[in-house]
Amino acid sequence: MTASESSVAPADEAPVATRFTTAYRARLLVILLLMSAFNIADRQGLAITSPAIKRDLALSDTQLGLLLGLGYAVFFALMALPIARLAEHKSRTKIIAVAVAVFGVMLALCGSAQNFWQFFLYRIGVGAGDAGFNPPVASLVGDHYPLHRRASAMGIIWLGAPLGAISGAILGGWFAQNLGWRMWFVALGVPAIALSLVAFLTLRDPPRGMSDPMPANTGAPPSILQVLRFLWSKRSYRQILLGAGLAAISMGSFAAFLPRFLVSTFHTSLSHTGLYLGLMSGTSMATGMILGGLGLDAVGKRERRWYVWGPSIGLVVAGLLFILAIEQGTVAAAIVVLFFAHIALFVYWTPTLAMAQNMVGANMRASSGFIMSLVLSLIGMGLGPTLIGVLSDRFANLTFVGGDFGALCPGGAPLPDANRLLVSACADASARGVRYALIVMAVPLIWASFHYLLSSRTLNKDLDTHYR
Repeated sequence: MTASESSVAPADEAPVATRFTTAYRARLLVILLLMSAFNIADRQGLAITSPAIKRDLALSDTQLGLLLGLGYAVFFALMALPIARLAEHKSRTKIIAVAVAVFGVMLALCGSAQNFWQFFLYRIGVGAGDAGFNPPVASLVGDHYPLHRRASAMGIIWLGAPLGAISGAILGGWFAQNLGWRMWFVALGVPAIALSLVAFLTLRDPPRGMSDPMPANTGAPPSILQVLRFLWSKRSYRQILLGAGLAAISMGSFAAFLPRFLVSTFHTSLSHTGLYLGLMSGTSMATGMILGGLGLDAVGKRERRWYVWGPSIGLVVAGLLFILAIEQGTVAAAIVVLFFAHIALFVYWTPTLAMAQNMVGANMRASSGFIMSLVLSLIGMGLGPTLIGVLSDRFANLTFVGGDFGALCPGGAPLPDANRLLVSACADASARGVRYALIVMAVPLIWASFHYLLSSRTLNKDLDTHYR
C-alpha cells in the first residue's frame, strides 16, 4: 500500500477556518497548555520536595533518581506506543482527557506512599497517564495548523511548562515547608482530574490532514515499524533524534537534582529553594520556548535549517553555562547563571517537536510524536535523573572520609545520635556528590549540539521527502 506523506481533509469536510473557529482553537490551546502545566508542575514539585521525601523515607540519591526518572518512564514506555497507535484511529481529545484523569488520580495517591516501593509504583501510574498526552497532542496540532505555524502552536502549548515550573516549584516548596510534602500531591492531583473532565466535555476531534496542502490518504495508517523505517531513512531525523535524547538526559538531570544541589550546597530552605528555582526556571523556560517556537518560525520561513541551527547554538551555550553555574560561590550568582543557561537550553524543545510532525503526513503524526516522546521521556526524563542519582551516590562515597557513606549517612544524613564530626562529613560528601554529578551531566548538552548541526546537511531534502 502506498500513501503520501502529507494529507488534507476530504473534499466534503469543512475547511479549518469554518469547521473550527479561532475562538475554539484558542480554547483548545489553553486547555492543552494547562494540561502541560500540570505535567511539569508534578515533576518540578517532586524535585523541590525531594529533599524532604529523601529525609522522610531515608532514600539514597539512586532511589531518589529512580522516583524522579525511571519510576515515571517505565510505564510511559509501555503505554505510549499502544496509545499512539490508538490515536491514529480514535478520538484524540477523548484519549487525552482519560489520560489526564489517570494522571491526576495516581498523582494524588503519591501523597500516601509509606516507602520507596509504594512511591515507585504510584510514579509508574503517573507515567502511564502522561503517556496518553504528548502523541495525541502532536497529532491534533498537525491537523489544526499548517506547517509554518506548528512550532508556534507547540510553543504556546509548552508555555505550560514554565507556568508549571513556577507553580510546581513555589507551591511545592511551600507545601513541603508548611503542610508536608504529602499534601502537595493531593493538591495537584484533584485539579488535574477536574481539567480532564472539561476536556472530555468540550473538545472535539478534527478531520485528519485538515491543514495539509496535499490530497488525503484514505487508507489505514502505516504500522509503527513502517513509520520508524521511513523516519530512520532520513539522515537529518536520525541526528535530531540523537541530539534530542542527549539534551533530554541533561535536562532531566538538572530539573531533578538542582533543588538537591541548592539545599545541600547553600543550605536554602525548601520554600526559598522553590521560590528561587520557580521564578528562575519559569521565566527562562518561557523565554527559551518563545525563541525556539515563534523566533525560529519567523526565520525558518526564509531558511528552514534554522530549526536545527538554533537548537545547536542553544545547546552548546547551555552546557557551558550550566558548568559555570555549578561553580558559583553564592546562591544568587548560581541562580543568575542558571537563568541564562535555561534560556539557551529550551530553544531546542519546540522546534524538535515540530520537526517530528513536519517530516510525516497526517496519518503518521501520532506515531511520529510517540517516537519523539519516547526518546525525550524514557531516555531523557527516565535515564537522566536515574543516572545522576547513581553518580551522586558514587561521588559522595568517594569523597566521604568516614567509611561507607550509604551505611553511615542514610538519606544523606547520619543517625540522630551521631557526633558533630560525622554530621559534617555526611553533609560535605552529600554536597560534593551532587555537585560533581551535575557537572558531568552538563557534557551531553555540548555533544547534542553537534548532532543538530549535522542534521542541517540534509534537512531540506528530508522535509521534502514523502512517504511512499
